[in-house]
Amino acid sequence: MLGVAMTVPAPKLYVLPGSHPCAAVEAALALKSIDYQRVDLIPITPVLIGSLRYGGTTVPGMRIDGERLVGSRTIMRRLDQLVAEPSLLPDPGDPAYAKVLEAERWGDEVFQSVPRRILDVALLRRPREMESYAGEAKLPLPVGLMRPAMGLTARLMALKNKASDASARADLDALPGQLDRVERWITEGLLGGEQPNAADLQIGSTIRLLLSIGDVRPLLEGREAARLAGYFPPIVGGIAAGVLPAEWLPAPTNA
Repeated sequence: MLGVAMTVPAPKLYVLPGSHPCAAVEAALALKSIDYQRVDLIPITPVLIGSLRYGGTTVPGMRIDGERLVGSRTIMRRLDQLVAEPSLLPDPGDPAYAKVLEAERWGDEVFQSVPRRILDVALLRRPREMESYAGEAKLPLPVGLMRPAMGLTARLMALKNKASDASARADLDALPGQLDRVERWITEGLLGGEQPNAADLQIGSTIRLLLSIGDVRPLLEGREAARLAGYFPPIVGGIAAGVLPAEWLPAPTNA
């Protein structure tokens, strides 16, 4: 059942191109057939202008007729209030309700940062790869003008996200176990249904971004968890294999 027409102005969604939590919200908007206006920002600018535009310093941010919302979970709860069906959560009386909320929380608070830190470390080595994630985004500045600053932008992003060689290695070491957890949830029927729930969108958007990193992709290929990326269109952009040191990478395993 498609979402019903909204009685408030179309939301304005503030995003960074390539951002996985932004992709999760955009998928939720599409699922509910909610028209919206997308505003593309460039890295670091949410810290500078986000508070004025939508009340926060991270993305996604949203404005709905003066109401300001920050964060994918907050926004998706509001979307369920605006357009009830299809719901992004099971019925509160369903035993799966609390479990889906917990999976969504983990996807947001724990798993979401994994590709962010790995990407930051990769972009410190290849800052020009940042450009590929912009795709056809309507950025406030032409990409050509931003190229000279991409090295500095990569360093600022790594600083903001506390990304380092050590953190990236730790994330890569932990990734197989995290994928095992996701696949247990799939086996339990909490994730991977015909229609995605909020946890599918949180976790699937992260897996989709991980698949764009050439050195990480073999760790996901053939795994059941990788199919959660199928709730989204193919990602624009990527980082070629060989950027990260081979000794950082655990051996690929198929679940």
